[in-house]
Amino acid sequence: MNKAEVKPLSSAYRLLNPGSVVLVSVGDGTRDNLFPVTWNTPVRQDPPMVAIVSGKRHFSYPLIVERGEFGLNVLQASLVDAVLGCGSTSGRDVEDKFARFGLTREKAGIIRPPLVEEAVASLECRVCQVVDLGSSAILVAQVVRALASTEHFREGQWRFDSGLELLHHLSGSRFCVTVSEITGRKPG
Repeated sequence: MNKAEVKPLSSAYRLLNPGSVVLVSVGDGTRDNLFPVTWNTPVRQDPPMVAIVSGKRHFSYPLIVERGEFGLNVLQASLVDAVLGCGSTSGRDVEDKFARFGLTREKAGIIRPPLVEEAVASLECRVCQVVDLGSSAILVAQVVRALASTEHFREGQWRFDSGLELLHHLSGSRFCVTVSEITGRKPG
């Protein structure tokens, strides 16, 4: 997939809108893992910052806290089975989720964890704050680099005119997709 750096980087927060499910990539190239997160959000535009929620007992949580980095990978609907597989299989039980679910490692430009080559967009993130929520935590991170498909993300905006289908998790194995956009009229 042809990707280009998102510039200005302050528009990287738009890669997460409209709230699509992301695959979080963690690791250091020797032991990597992937897990889906629907609780993700941009929290600041400049410098660009995002937040995700992770359970503390999840296999990947200590990898993120120890290394302070993760990737956010936005996937299209065609990869729904890989997303569901990564979410229903623990990294404790599967040595390589990339191989198990047919995904390809892509070397990140700044962080150590790999990205997902098949992703329509990827954000490289460095943790700057952990908010303890008891059994889970909010991980606030600065986006240090962002890549997006030139076919689907142009001029700092998602484009749905060439078949883009962003994946949204509903519950269990249920998902929906964003396939088009509409423009509202401002009052006045």
